[in-house]
This record gives sequence, structure tokens and C-alpha cells, in this order.
Amino acid sequence: MISERRAQTAVWGLLAMMVFIAITSGLVDVYRLYAARNWAYSVAQEAALAGTSKGGDWTSISLSGEMRLVGATTRAEAEKLIAAEMAARGITRYVMDVRVLPDSVGGSLSGYPPRPVRLGTNRGSWSSDEPAVGVYLEVPVEWFLLDRLGIVAKDVHVFAAAGVAD
Repeated sequence: MISERRAQTAVWGLLAMMVFIAITSGLVDVYRLYAARNWAYSVAQEAALAGTSKGGDWTSISLSGEMRLVGATTRAEAEKLIAAEMAARGITRYVMDVRVLPDSVGGSLSGYPPRPVRLGTNRGSWSSDEPAVGVYLEVPVEWFLLDRLGIVAKDVHVFAAAGVAD
């Protein structure tokens, strides 16, 4: 009788430990998802700011009094920063889409970012009334438990924009 209780206690203890490990692993995966999202958003913000700060067309200020962005320079600076940040983390499978609204009146891009990301009240449509850079990133998240269960990899999708005010 006592040996049966000890066996049952051992089985219940093992089951409880397995449930605890599964719950803890799930919490680690949720943390990794949020940490990856916050990091990717930070990279997108930095890239947008780098593009606007280094892509300014200073001759347009002297000629027309309005700031413009040089599209190719702005895009290249943003992409350079993204590539450096991804390389620093060892991430090779990612998607970036950098768009530039170079004119002083800004503009609108419907369907951008390519996947709906919260933009205040708008979803999937970006507009600005000033020269601006939009950066969209898709970054993979490595799971702790779900990878071992064969769950398909998860990507986080972020969007950030920076503009130049006159």
C-alpha cells in the first residue's frame, strides 16, 4: 500500500514537473516573440531616422526654401543600417522594404506597408505631409519549445517612419 502511494506520488510529481516545464517554455517563447518585435521595431526606427538625417537635399533649401530627400541616398542609408544590425545578430533571413517620399508635400502609398501593421487608425496605407522614410521589416523569431515540436517559424512584422519637418 505504501509502495503504491510512493509510485503514484512519483508519477504525479513527474507529470507536474512536465507541465511546469511546458508552461515555462511557452512563457519563454512569448518573451522571445515580444523581444524580437521590440528589437525589430527599434531597428526600423533607427533606419528611418538614419535615412532622413543623411538623405537630406540641402540644395533644395537654398533654391526653394523647402527640404527634400534624395531618394537613392535616403534608401541606401536606411538599408545599410538594417544590414549592419541584422549581421550583428546573425540574421540572414529577413525582409526589408524601404520607401521614400522625397517631396516637401509628402504623399501617400496605398498598400504600404505590404502587410497590415498598426499605424494609429490606419492599416496598410502610409501617408505623410512632409518628406519621409518608411521602413518595413519582417524578422524571424527562434522558438524555444515550439521549434522542438515542429511548429513553423514565426516572423514579426514592424513598420516605422520618420519625416523631415520644415
